[in-house]
Amino acid sequence: MDAGPPDGDKLRILIVSQYFWPEDIRLNELAAGLVARGHEVTVLTGLPNYPAGRIFPSHGWRGPWTETHGGVRILRAPLIPRGRKSRIGLVLNYFSFALTASLVALLRIGARHDAVFVYEISPVTVGFPGMVAAWKARAPMFLWVLDLWPESLSASGMLNSPLADRVASWLARRVYAGSDVILATSQGFESSIRRVAGKPREVRWFPQWEDLRKDTAPIDAAGLPGLPDGFKVVFTGNVGASQDFGTVLAAASLLKQRKDIQFVVVGDGHKLDWLRAQVAERGLSSTFHCLGRFPSTTMPAFYRQADALLISLRDEPAFAVTVPAKLQSYLAAGKPIVSSVSGEVKKIVHDSGAGIGVDAGSPEALAAAIAGLAARSPDERAEMGRRGRAYMEEHYNMDKLFDQLVGWFRAEKSVRAAGGRARQ
Repeated sequence: MDAGPPDGDKLRILIVSQYFWPEDIRLNELAAGLVARGHEVTVLTGLPNYPAGRIFPSHGWRGPWTETHGGVRILRAPLIPRGRKSRIGLVLNYFSFALTASLVALLRIGARHDAVFVYEISPVTVGFPGMVAAWKARAPMFLWVLDLWPESLSASGMLNSPLADRVASWLARRVYAGSDVILATSQGFESSIRRVAGKPREVRWFPQWEDLRKDTAPIDAAGLPGLPDGFKVVFTGNVGASQDFGTVLAAASLLKQRKDIQFVVVGDGHKLDWLRAQVAERGLSSTFHCLGRFPSTTMPAFYRQADALLISLRDEPAFAVTVPAKLQSYLAAGKPIVSSVSGEVKKIVHDSGAGIGVDAGSPEALAAAIAGLAARSPDERAEMGRRGRAYMEEHYNMDKLFDQLVGWFRAEKSVRAAGGRARQ
């Protein structure tokens, strides 16, 4: 990266996100990338409490409320921590941040900014402090949609009543209406966003990325567990209801006599205890291994030991148009992918030639796909990995995507300078 733009071209960017460093999320890379390009970046966020559900020991009710990390200025708002396995705790967490962050935006966002970028992984309520910040900073609001509301809530089992669905739809509609530019991580999101918005909206595709340098960097594997011998099918990430481990377990049961095929889960979530209990109950302990959570920086070490990388989601319409971030990481790893996800993910796996994709919810199809990959020669599997890596470099290159985003910020700034654009 060069020394950055001249002062006249430097952008002042405000990011609004319920989650940020020291929480381990991909948005941290975007903030660092914008700073590296010479821009001034401020992040409005909450007290770190994800994923454990408890506020980190480094933070608390006495703050710190203002920090600097890696050249990023951080403004924090108090919130109720999300807790573990509590639906009420999660709702309180969402709405407490929406309220307190809106107040912080009103009181502490002063000087004009060129863009407000809202990171809308659930909850969509993060858009409300984003709207307050955009109004106060007199800046366009870019809403980056990673989770569809209300669809993702219904698909994950969070919504169980028509009233809750209507409330979630109303919240999403208000946030969409308050956005100047809507960005979507999946091309399949557009029709849902337009339907919920209730009127035509421009939706631009801005997928999640992978830092190609990270996946080729040397790895210190000290302290990491070794993986079992055999054909290793590795899953990394959240272990929740959405990931459809019922289907994965059923597929593993069908392959139970294949001691050469080993399932490895690297991650944590509210279904991990259930998953471990099911592994024991089904007699899969010799072929199904739950290792727990490790930092995201260690994931390449697990990828390099894998023979295939597994991605799975429940058979729900919302998930059929979703592209989880782990897909980009898997493609960059250069290993074959086996996916149990209908729709967009299956299409990407097929179009890239990176592996075998089957429809969600079919243990028989998933077991056959895994057995089929295991039967391929090492050269054939290596070629799948190379094709996936090439597809990743073409479509999800981090530096290209960051430059594209900065270009959109500049274009919107120019539109405003020329007289402004009314929100659609």
